[in-house]
Amino acid sequence: MSLLVLVRHGRAAFGADRYDTLSDLGRAQAAATGAWLAAHRPGIATLWQGPRRRHAETAAEITREGSIAAPVRVHAGLDEFGEGEELLALAEARGERWGAPGEDGADLARRRAYDRAIAAWAAGEGEIPGRPDFSTFRGHVRDWFTDVVTIEASRGRTELAVTSAGVIAAVVCETLGLDDERWLDLLRALANTSLTEIAFSGGRHGLRCFNAHGHLAPDLVTAI
Repeated sequence: MSLLVLVRHGRAAFGADRYDTLSDLGRAQAAATGAWLAAHRPGIATLWQGPRRRHAETAAEITREGSIAAPVRVHAGLDEFGEGEELLALAEARGERWGAPGEDGADLARRRAYDRAIAAWAAGEGEIPGRPDFSTFRGHVRDWFTDVVTIEASRGRTELAVTSAGVIAAVVCETLGLDDERWLDLLRALANTSLTEIAFSGGRHGLRCFNAHGHLAPDLVTAI
């Protein structure tokens, strides 16, 4: 039986001009994850990562702390469906407003607007310029996942993939045969640098754990 370990990236710079970089907290989360992997998931065969800066920075911290020497493979199928600033722009285009930073309730209002923008995009009620629609995004993830659990696999192999919440939620939907409506519920649950594991062998695969973050101290648990 082989194992695919999916790691969501560390906390990024949500609300900044550019979302796609790790915060100091995100780096600490990734380092803690690397230490746990070194102790509990040694012998990783391949380190997969998405093409974004936050994926690379998370993977670098995991590799350093976990002393991982596996070859790195960057794959477009592990790319997220949109960046934080793109989703906030979609929210604004849909008439959402949340006030200036520091105003009472502004951060919560912005987060809720962000969440509604994701739901609108997934339902085909909003577009992100230059990005695929929901069906195409799901297809890209499905193609990568199928390759890993069929073509890439050999018995007893551990594959590590550093990616984003939307990708992990899509992989879980593929694994459990869930419909599109469940994807958003799964995405909302995922903590930064949480672990989701898929066991696979001989064309069969099953969910071993989802959103595990017990390796993080309580003050390191975040979800954006």
